[in-house]
Amino acid sequence: MSPGAEAGASAARGRPRRGAKVIRLPRSDRVERCNEELVRQYQQDRSPEVLQEILDRNDGLIHAVLKRFPYFPDPYEDLVQVARLGMIKAVQRFELDRGVEFSSYATAVIDGEVRHYLRDSTLMHQPRWLRSCEKRIEQASMELARKLNRTPTLKEIAEEVNITEEGIAEILRVRALTSLHRIDDPATADNFNPDPDRDSISSLRYESFSLPIEDEIALHEAFRALSGFHRRLVYLLFYKDLTQTEAARQLGLTQRKVSREVAKALTALKAALNTKVF
Repeated sequence: MSPGAEAGASAARGRPRRGAKVIRLPRSDRVERCNEELVRQYQQDRSPEVLQEILDRNDGLIHAVLKRFPYFPDPYEDLVQVARLGMIKAVQRFELDRGVEFSSYATAVIDGEVRHYLRDSTLMHQPRWLRSCEKRIEQASMELARKLNRTPTLKEIAEEVNITEEGIAEILRVRALTSLHRIDDPATADNFNPDPDRDSISSLRYESFSLPIEDEIALHEAFRALSGFHRRLVYLLFYKDLTQTEAARQLGLTQRKVSREVAKALTALKAALNTKVF
């Protein structure tokens, strides 16, 4: 075989010609090029097989992002699924002509997706009294801003919702911890499981026909100590103000059974509060 034919055969077999200079891209660059080629292909034909290949090739990146979250309130596998959803969003939204590496873009999208998930999960597990206070503060702030035509002060908000300034500040601190953080902020247990200092939250003044906020908090905490059935029963009788007969009808019980069970529930509440409530 002539030298020219040998070179042609080597090229056809995908091997460099003997003596030719071989240029090898760093592994990270090869991965980036492969990712971008696959993303381009997926954005053109929306092939599920191509999308799965991207997910498989970037499984290590997904787990690397999750290492930023040493505190997992939910099972790790749940966070993996959330992160994979973030990767899919990154594939769908990535703009190939922006000059940004796909891995950098995907890392930011996955991180944001996980933080959104953890924040929403934390908000859902906040005690009812805290969510109620946050809502009151938000509504009061908006109403005062409208009336005053400026941002209200902490003292003005405190007067409006009848909670001390220290209590308002504590509630806002907890709220801020569950908000989104920058991608380089540490994700810790304090970020995603903030525990409010209940002792710092109290009412400014006594109001007729209304429990002070500190008593509301104590009652809500004691309420959580009840069984699911007893919580439902107390809610119907004392929050929705149903009669025992009406509650019995909703629960499919007799009125006598409701009477016995509510007595048990109130006894449990009193024990949790260590005081006489009703």
